[in-house]
Amino acid sequence: MKAIIVVEQGGTENLIYTDMDDPVPGRGEVLVRVRAASLNRRDIFGREGSHGMRLDGPIILGLDIAGEVAQLGEGVTQFTQGQRVMGISRRGSYAQLTTAVVEELFPMPDWISFDEAACIPTVFATAWHMLLCRARLAIGETVLVIAGGSGVGSAAIQIAKRAGARVITTASSDEKLEKARSLGADEGINYKEFPDFSELALAMTDGQGVDIVFEHVGAAVWEQCFASLKRGGRFINCGVSAGSRAELHLGQLWTRDLSIMGTGMQPKEDLPKLMPLVERQEFRGVLHQTFPLEEAARAHEVLESSNFFGKLVLNPP
Repeated sequence: MKAIIVVEQGGTENLIYTDMDDPVPGRGEVLVRVRAASLNRRDIFGREGSHGMRLDGPIILGLDIAGEVAQLGEGVTQFTQGQRVMGISRRGSYAQLTTAVVEELFPMPDWISFDEAACIPTVFATAWHMLLCRARLAIGETVLVIAGGSGVGSAAIQIAKRAGARVITTASSDEKLEKARSLGADEGINYKEFPDFSELALAMTDGQGVDIVFEHVGAAVWEQCFASLKRGGRFINCGVSAGSRAELHLGQLWTRDLSIMGTGMQPKEDLPKLMPLVERQEFRGVLHQTFPLEEAARAHEVLESSNFFGKLVLNPP
């Protein structure tokens, strides 16, 4: 099979398009012919060896997959040969073929394309777990979604709105804010024009602050996020793409009764809950651009530039 591999971690030149042996599904696994694989920020960390992701090569990057069942592993009865499926592959998705465990693989709704389906699993599972399982979002609360133009941000907007929240989001341009509003955001803040965005967040909430800050950027926005919280507010984080160290005012932590949480995705727990909403088209994958698999380096450059809205997808031949 054709695949993108990383032998030595580093720049985009280390993404090598080559031939690999076809994987073989184990017990409880499915071999999937990949038609679309979306990128996530952790793919950059895995490629460059940052954020603690020191890996022994060769490795295949990527988590999200949409494709067709090519072979069933031992004991698998819930899928059929040729069935359209979507989910998460721990083996790597930048390839023509990959394997997935049955608990992280789901039938694709008839209405959805491979490209859009690949935009859903990781970011929606992450946002769902952050907002509903950890932050315990309640109807009528206000959520500040940082970087609403990102994959996980665009998922968070949809989930928060569906849960009955008021959604404020930040983005780097008015164009991105318009797209965020089309997903359900009630109000937007252009952080390029208003780097002290907490002032606007407070103004939008009559000086009270927001109930939840949904955050995945890191130290670069920490102070503004902290200042945006109301008394009793919750801060939830799933990533540190722009810095991992920040100062915390412990006095304000307890006098303002704040909660600070961090979490990742739990797809086996959360994907079965959110997939029925995908089937009813209540959640949509947000696709920005597709690339042939062999152009993975170009896709990584776009991802690093943050000059996109939603998700970037690779299409194997």
